[in-house]
This record gives sequence, C-alpha cells and structure tokens, in this order.
Amino acid sequence: MESIIGIRFIVQPTPENIVGCSECSAGFFSRLVKEHRVTFNQILYPYGDALSLSGKPGTESTRVFGTHILLRNVTCSLASTALTECLPAGARWELVEFPLTDGAVLSRDVAEFLSAGGECRLPAAGEFSLMFGGYVAHWRIRECARVFASFTEMSYRRAKGELVGLLGGRLILTEECDCAEALSAIFTQKTGAGFR
Repeated sequence: MESIIGIRFIVQPTPENIVGCSECSAGFFSRLVKEHRVTFNQILYPYGDALSLSGKPGTESTRVFGTHILLRNVTCSLASTALTECLPAGARWELVEFPLTDGAVLSRDVAEFLSAGGECRLPAAGEFSLMFGGYVAHWRIRECARVFASFTEMSYRRAKGELVGLLGGRLILTEECDCAEALSAIFTQKTGAGFR
C-alpha cells in the first residue's frame, strides 16, 4: 500500500543545529540505502542519490540536507529503527504519516509539515513547497526535489559554500552571505515558483 511519511528533527533552528541535522540526514539516508534496502526513489525530499551520499571530497555542493525528510513506502517502524541506529543519543524527531487520496498527498499538508520547526533569523532563499500545488504524487515530489537540489547546488557555488542547510523547505545561508536576493532570483528562474 502506498504511503508517504515525514520526519522532522526537533531542534532549535540555530545554524549549528541545522548543520547537525544536515549531517544526520545524510547518515540516515546512507543507512536506509545500505542497511535497509531502501532505494533512492523512496527518498522524496531532500533529493538523495549516490553522489550526494558518497561523502567524497568535492561533493559538498550536492550534500545539502536539513531538518525535514519525506519518504515513500518506508514504514514508521523502519524509519524509527534506522534513526535510532544512526542518530546521537538524545536526538529527538517527529514522524508524520500523510493521508493520501488516490496515492497523492495534499500539497498544503506538505507545506504545513515543512513549515513546522520554527524560523531562523539568517538569510534564506527558495521555498520547496511553492513548487507544486493541489494533490501531488510521490514521483512529482521527488522530481521537484531534484530541481530544488540543482538550485541548492548552484547556490552553493554562487555563495562560495556559505550555506547552512535546509530548514524545512528553505535554504538557509550564513550571516556572511550577501547574495540572498540573487539566490532567490535563481530559485525563481530554475523552478518558475515565487519566493517568500
């Protein structure tokens, strides 16, 4: 049976915590793929593939993850097991099962999920949930995540690595980054979506 679940790391939205969540997400994705036979296609958001999860030098621009995760056909019990295996002791998370209609999730539910967790006072660019509307199928979420990952990779280069990570559906930049407006324009150009 088709399912989409969300995982949100419960942390204060500080730069250090967002970086930590990005690293935890990468480790979690790697464990799912290597130890639990989850495919890359089941990782809906943020976009994960062999390159972004390799951890090899030179792939840093592809390894932009963060506080929220969307997965397809991964049970809550499997997700909890993998999280427990790879996260530091005391780490907290929330699991959400999205209601589906004909195999699709309401985009408003995804947007609400991605906005949970607070605001960060650092500059930000892009908004993943603006890339789709209405009811959205798993393949559409993953396709949008691929385009969003292309945006974050381009942003990494343009900002010379001055990125913190993803807070919900937003790309968070360091205080020193002075190109938030330029990156927001790139987001609109790449996705056709506006920004907040």
